[in-house]
Amino acid sequence: MLSGVNGNSLHSSVLGADRSLSKSIEKIASGKKINKASDDPAGSAMLSAMEAQSRGLVQMMANQQSQASVLQTASDSLSTTSSMLQSINNLSLQASNGTLTKSDRAMIQNQISQLMTQINMSSNQTQFNGQNLLDGTFNTTLPDGAAFSIPSMSADALGLSGISVETQGQAMNASALAQSAIGAVSSLQGSLGSALNGINSSISSLSSQYMNAISAGSQIGDVDMAQAIMDMTTAQIQSKASLSVFKMNDDTRSRVLDLLAD
Repeated sequence: MLSGVNGNSLHSSVLGADRSLSKSIEKIASGKKINKASDDPAGSAMLSAMEAQSRGLVQMMANQQSQASVLQTASDSLSTTSSMLQSINNLSLQASNGTLTKSDRAMIQNQISQLMTQINMSSNQTQFNGQNLLDGTFNTTLPDGAAFSIPSMSADALGLSGISVETQGQAMNASALAQSAIGAVSSLQGSLGSALNGINSSISSLSSQYMNAISAGSQIGDVDMAQAIMDMTTAQIQSKASLSVFKMNDDTRSRVLDLLAD
């Protein structure tokens, strides 16, 4: 007959095997080898730090993507402004033709005035999330820490205020002013392009950091499925073996009691 101590040991063995089996099943079901802090306190702390880092990187990428969208919106609007300035320049060159009549020049002047109005509308109404971009009020800080601002792109700010093509000389001057404005817009578009490249480069770097953090977290927290299945199988065998011995112990006690009763 097995002693009470051995019986308690067998009971503990059964419970231990069941706990191991339960943990193995939990890991396989969740795909995680750390489902609670008690599974691996040090690993759990490292995993929490990695998850916090990953969330921070995601937010930083979202912020910078938003910033890139702002600058891209401004750049797209500037392309329209540049196209209208090209039209003003072409009209001014057309008006510089000495054979035009006063009526011809008046018609051209009217077209130029309409284009100027559209340029001002673009300057005043180009927005992103309610923030004006081309009226001279926009400024931001780029990922490299540099301050970046967009000057006003109104007709007045571009030096086109009061241009006239009423005479051949005025038309030639209007063309020179339009070309200068085109140069200013092109320069700003170049600055926007450089800023966008910097932001995209920063996003790419953050993306690499994020993937590294995810990979590190996976190594710490993700379960090795083959090992987990092996552990589960081992725990099942141990549980069955312990139950069999425990049953044998009960059967032995029963037979002894039967003999004593006889």
